[in-house]
Amino acid sequence: MCNWSTNSYRPANWLGRCLKGENHAICDEEEGQGRSSTAGTQSNALVGKDNGGKNLTVVNAGIDPGAGLALHIHPNYEEATLVLEGNIEAVLEDETRVLGPGDLLLAPAGVRHTITNQSDKPAKVLAIYPTTTPERQFV
Repeated sequence: MCNWSTNSYRPANWLGRCLKGENHAICDEEEGQGRSSTAGTQSNALVGKDNGGKNLTVVNAGIDPGAGLALHIHPNYEEATLVLEGNIEAVLEDETRVLGPGDLLLAPAGVRHTITNQSDKPAKVLAIYPTTTPERQFV
């Protein structure tokens, strides 16, 4: 099942520095910066195998106007993408929608999807994966 969610969730401002304990980590945006695999995007892992995640990765990503990801799948797990700022065009299988702040794209395992910033302003999203080794297969 493919899922879209439009709701009024508004994330709070990120506060604090990285606090790591035996079974927890609280990290700010500066932790893990500089990781990006696609032109026009900037991403950093807020949670992952290097900062407290055991089965979870949360990536904060900026998407420049006109930039985005190629159509892809995650064969073994789903991905949730929460729009924090701006507007993105999201494709899920054969359906396309424009999502804004607070909207969520849930792409089930094996389902083709992509996001692109078709606006003239930068966008920001959180990508959430139930794994510490997120991988894309481009289709």
